[in-house]
Amino acid sequence: MLTRIAVLSASAFTFLVVLITAAASAVTAAVSSPLSTVWHAVTDDPVRTQAVFNAGSYVSLIVAAERGAPTPQASAAISFAAAQIGRPYVWGGTGTNNNQAGYDCSGLTQAAYKYAGVDIPRVATAQYEAGSKVELKSLLPGDLAFYGTSAFAHHVAIYLGVVGGIPTVLDAPRPGAVVRLDPLNAGGDLFAATRPTVGSAGGPTIPASVRPTGAPHSPARV
Repeated sequence: MLTRIAVLSASAFTFLVVLITAAASAVTAAVSSPLSTVWHAVTDDPVRTQAVFNAGSYVSLIVAAERGAPTPQASAAISFAAAQIGRPYVWGGTGTNNNQAGYDCSGLTQAAYKYAGVDIPRVATAQYEAGSKVELKSLLPGDLAFYGTSAFAHHVAIYLGVVGGIPTVLDAPRPGAVVRLDPLNAGGDLFAATRPTVGSAGGPTIPASVRPTGAPHSPARV
């Protein structure tokens, strides 16, 4: 019994450290990145964006998303993705296969969940087909939101939660843009969401790769 309690306590401690590390990443990103670039949930007008959102709202959103995630793996995926804010959109990018350390939409979601120890397919349509379907009204942080149709999902994003009354995702939206925050309904063709399947053997665990020694690189300045 004592051994089991010790294991559970160690797991809980590791999870807490992951949250704290992610919160620190969020603070760094908020301070080092112009809010007009990070935030797109209101408008592309920098004046309006910064009038509605500030660094505190950004940090609160990321931390709340990690705490509200349904599994430690989803929380770790959010942490990784948040640390990529400011990285450039690169077609076919997975963060390690190009000299800009950039991502496309599904490259970001795959990399985030790979960091969390969960393997998902490479492209958006395959990610949609592989995940457990979730009703759009029941989204939780870490869920994947898909745009297009079930036959062809042209875009995927990581749902974070609601800030300023706006349901928000983190994504690599398009060429010429950077990894950033966008409104869930941007583009108007949101059609479905999934929750990446976490292996059940032994229950959810946090792999060594998501502990502080394997934390993602600091957010890029943009």
